[in-house]
Amino acid sequence: MTQGYEPTDELFAVKNRQPDERDVAPPNGSQPSLGAGVGWSALMLVMVSVSAFVYMIGYSVYLTLMQPHSATLLDVDTIETLTLAHSESVDALFGLLGLETLFVLPLLLFAAHFKGQSWRKTLAVQTFSRYSFWLASWLFLAYLAVSVSVDILWVSEPDDFIAKMLGTKSLWASIALVVFAPLVEEFFFRGYLFAMLRSTRLGAWGTLVMTSLLFTLAHAGQYQWSVLFVVGLLALFLGYVREKSGSIWLPILFHALNNLLAVVFVIWLGVS
Repeated sequence: MTQGYEPTDELFAVKNRQPDERDVAPPNGSQPSLGAGVGWSALMLVMVSVSAFVYMIGYSVYLTLMQPHSATLLDVDTIETLTLAHSESVDALFGLLGLETLFVLPLLLFAAHFKGQSWRKTLAVQTFSRYSFWLASWLFLAYLAVSVSVDILWVSEPDDFIAKMLGTKSLWASIALVVFAPLVEEFFFRGYLFAMLRSTRLGAWGTLVMTSLLFTLAHAGQYQWSVLFVVGLLALFLGYVREKSGSIWLPILFHALNNLLAVVFVIWLGVS
């Protein structure tokens, strides 16, 4: 059950269970309202772009400062070209995702804090039951089975995002994908957006579908259709686990585990 919500959808109903504090509806206005939530979400997306811009400026400054130690002086156009090329490389993932986390996460926590309701309650930062963990574990195995089946049946060349990471054995990129990406993405999609939409007429089903759709669209520029299909399944799984457990930690955990498996195969073993 989700913390702070009155579960009405049959999909998420649990029979013969005594109500607990998570079934008590929050005070009116405590949850992020739709209007304010959309505004804060848009600002967070702007901060993603700002963090990328700051990283590129920083890398340009780095190249400029390194010129006295280089045999060849670089002009402005060359520095710009090198910076753009670097921003699309595997080596830039750690800096880009690291800065994105530093820029977005504090803003997200601030937007999730209300009078009479802390950001921990809004974002479901709480423990989860052993039952929720094992349920999520079995569902994750089912998701992996479907994912592997799609990869076998839907044969296609790896897209550019995956191809550039194949066999690079980049430790920094691995850390970025396993730590930074699950943390900021889950707090945003299954944390803030989930809380905002769950208190509307969408209910559990609508919130699950909408957040999963938005999560998939956010990755549309990176992957081709077969991978996006799997990304959508992952989002549905993470959203379901978020609703059933009432905790953001399980989605973060299994998102990180999913990315770790991908990192091992793609970055370290060179398997697409």
